[in-house]
Amino acid sequence: MQPTIHSVLEFSQMNEMHENLRKKLTDVQRSDLGRMDSLRSTILSLVVSENYQSAQEELVAYIDLKEAFPLFQERAQRYLQHCQELIQAIETKRNFPGLATLSMAKQQEVHEKVLSHFEDLKSHLQQIERVERESRLTDVRSTVWVVKALAGGIFSIFLCGILLDYQSGQFDTAWTVFDHGIDDFVVWIFQQL
Repeated sequence: MQPTIHSVLEFSQMNEMHENLRKKLTDVQRSDLGRMDSLRSTILSLVVSENYQSAQEELVAYIDLKEAFPLFQERAQRYLQHCQELIQAIETKRNFPGLATLSMAKQQEVHEKVLSHFEDLKSHLQQIERVERESRLTDVRSTVWVVKALAGGIFSIFLCGILLDYQSGQFDTAWTVFDHGIDDFVVWIFQQL
């Protein structure tokens, strides 16, 4: 009869530790969450609720979804791999078999390591979001350059057209008027002499 009490006590202690860890992770998650629909918010929420597989799938899907930014995918790939490793490490440490049988110091050490991995995960997700913002900014800048170049080209063509029209139409007329004016001026000068 003593072993069942020990296992119930162990189960109760394990649940209490799990809840304390979940509470700490939730506090860390809420400390710098960003937008509610952000990658960071989604992934950290899934990790806190122990949906590790969903968190990894969501992370991969998010990066694959950004195919319009190939530079982003290339740069985010190393962060993706490290985030997956961190999620796996958090899962392994949170579900460590026999955690309740370890000494309190060792249990605290495991919990601190989970919190450390969680903080690393949060910072790497921020890096992915930063890389995405930089990729979008680069894309917008290149679009602005293309639009400016196109506008400059259209303006140059329009200006050349006006100059050609002026040269073949107005310029000839102006030259004829100017030439006639000089002839009249020269004739007037000779008449005065």
